[in-house]
Amino acid sequence: MPQDERGLTLVEVLATLTIFSMVSVIIWSVFFQGFNFSQKAISKNQMQQETNLLVTNLLKIHQTAKQYDILNTNSNCEITVNITNKDNSTRTEIYKHPYICFKFEIKNGITNPVIPNRTGNDVRLTLTTSDKKDPNNKIAIDTYLYRVKGVKYQ
Repeated sequence: MPQDERGLTLVEVLATLTIFSMVSVIIWSVFFQGFNFSQKAISKNQMQQETNLLVTNLLKIHQTAKQYDILNTNSNCEITVNITNKDNSTRTEIYKHPYICFKFEIKNGITNPVIPNRTGNDVRLTLTTSDKKDPNNKIAIDTYLYRVKGVKYQ
């Protein structure tokens, strides 16, 4: 065989393929790690927005209703509010989301039914929102449902 032939040996090709596959795996894992982090951040942002909307709706109910019952529906991850209006009509509002689980806990000892007219009936509420696909991805918000002091609601 002539000595001046140029080319790659099988060992060189295998070494190159091994190094290329290791670099590819590292790049691939970094890409998917970034993708998963991005998905979690998007999910947390959506949970924050939905929880803020829920707090706003509950605050409106607290400020305008004669009384209401607020209940966790654990099996469906939803919150049910039974509202009695000032004219004694009743309605039910259910807060649920296809991808988010809502739960609440009243912190200051107020029990159902909540009667907002009474002095000191500000409701300290902790809302916990979690992703149905990943229950470890969750947020908790502490808030108060209050009525403006000095204003009488009829």
